[in-house]
Amino acid sequence: MKIITRKTHTAAFKLAAVQQSLNSPDTVKALAGKLGIHPALLSKWRAQLTSKKHTSKPIKNVGPNKGLAELERENRGLKKRLERAELENDNLKKGEGVLRQTPGIKFQFIQGYCSTRRTIKLLCDIFGVSRSGYYSWLVRKPSQRDKDNEVLSDFLKEKIAEHRSIAGYRKLWLDAVANGFDCNKKRVQSLLQVFDYRSKACKRKFGVVKPRLIETRAPNYLNREFEVAKPNTVWVSDITQIRCKEGWQYLCVIIDLYSRKVVGWATSYINSSELVMKSLKQAWVERRPNGSELMFHSDQGAQYRSFEVLKWLTKRKVTVSMSRKGNCWDNACSESFFAQLKKEWFSNLEELSRKEMTTQCRFYIDDYYNMVRRHGTLNGVSPIVFESRI
Repeated sequence: MKIITRKTHTAAFKLAAVQQSLNSPDTVKALAGKLGIHPALLSKWRAQLTSKKHTSKPIKNVGPNKGLAELERENRGLKKRLERAELENDNLKKGEGVLRQTPGIKFQFIQGYCSTRRTIKLLCDIFGVSRSGYYSWLVRKPSQRDKDNEVLSDFLKEKIAEHRSIAGYRKLWLDAVANGFDCNKKRVQSLLQVFDYRSKACKRKFGVVKPRLIETRAPNYLNREFEVAKPNTVWVSDITQIRCKEGWQYLCVIIDLYSRKVVGWATSYINSSELVMKSLKQAWVERRPNGSELMFHSDQGAQYRSFEVLKWLTKRKVTVSMSRKGNCWDNACSESFFAQLKKEWFSNLEELSRKEMTTQCRFYIDDYYNMVRRHGTLNGVSPIVFESRI
């Protein structure tokens, strides 16, 4: 007769088996097979060693290490967080200019930018506004201030087109006040910022020219007295060069200091006295001044010191005045005109042919500078309007 002895297990083995069972992600059946015991026996030991009824110091059932299912859940959660972070980063790039704006502007951006992926909740969280505020804004009727701003914005857009995007907020504010709008500069500036308007005029670059104490060819009678009491008293003139496709093109202008109006101008591919003569003859025909009461001021260029120009001016009893050599500030009004011409007009154009450049000069001088452009020296009006008040 075969005698089957009952297998016994030590308390240490039971404790180790239960601890391994609690810490392992494997099932009780799989772990029992590895240990060589019956699954029911392992379940019995677990019930005894984890319960206060059977032992004074039960084993804490903290659970096994993270299983595959839990790792997959964490992976899905991390993917969602990464996707949200990418969306927030993309939204912040496109709405960077909106972050510091008022809630109304943020709501406008959210309304035009929301989609299935970019939900309203997500955008409201990013821009720091509430969803209830957004939905209230959707059904809110525009206030009288909003209506006035809309009318003023439409007017400003018309003036921007008229000024060819050259005028800044100060000149546009003067246009608004002249047309009956009750507003200040800051209001105009804030409305221009809403539709991201920037003047096309480029930044000015200042140079330094050291004055030279050299005797001038003609006295400096003007002596920087640029304020004149009546027209056709002082004319100032200068020549500048503009690069074209065929080479340099030269522009000569004559400005009446009374109204800052360009009374004569001419262009040529040769910088000679003939260019100055064309400008003088054009100005003389248009203004018909009294030569004995007129002063003609220029720099010491060879064109202005030529025999033909000096003879023509002397014959008409015009007083000739010239800047000190190397001192451009003596002819600051002409220099300022050329600076405005280049930064307001030609800096926004591509390289032109000489014929096209002459056409653009005509547009700027005759149609814009004399007729439309407001001058701070003239209390914010154009030269034509200023002269009409005489």
